Amino acid sequence: MLSGVWMGMLAGAIVLLCPVFLSAQLFLDAGAKKCYFSFYLMRLIKVYGGYATLYDRGIAFHLTKRKAVLLPYAEILDTRKKFEITRGFYILAYSHVAEIGRRADPAAALALCAGLQIASGFMAGYVFHRKKCASFKTDVLMHEDKDCLKVSVRAVLAFNLLIVAIAALKIALRKLLEKKENERKQAGSTSQ
Repeated sequence: MLSGVWMGMLAGAIVLLCPVFLSAQLFLDAGAKKCYFSFYLMRLIKVYGGYATLYDRGIAFHLTKRKAVLLPYAEILDTRKKFEITRGFYILAYSHVAEIGRRADPAAALALCAGLQIASGFMAGYVFHRKKCASFKTDVLMHEDKDCLKVSVRAVLAFNLLIVAIAALKIALRKLLEKKENERKQAGSTSQ
């Protein structure tokens, strides 16, 4: 009986500490003004997918045929502060392929391709220097016979469930403290 408890605790520790791999795939088509996305666990289990479009004041994420979530631009700027959970993720692999073409001005397309490759080189140097990525690949395709701007991105993130659980607990505690503080302020303002 006792060995079963220890085996359960060992299995729980293994599940919490072993890495989990999340594969994110994005496809941006500027001509269609859409960005398709999908997320897979362990490259087999699809977690979510859909597409995003721009609207006047933000981005609309179309999650199903009838459901969309609107994210205003103002909230996007504050998002970085809210996601401390990203410190627990390790980028195992990153790759992107960009297709760029301008029929009317091939020189501008060439300059954009060169600029993108230079920026990708700087980014690769940065992530390897910071030891934040194991594999970083980029490619740029130039079309001189058609107008297009398409980008395909694939990233594989590694994390463990313990880090996610700790981050979720930290966020929940922060929300609880903020709620208690707001209740205390409201009680103080009504008593005056």
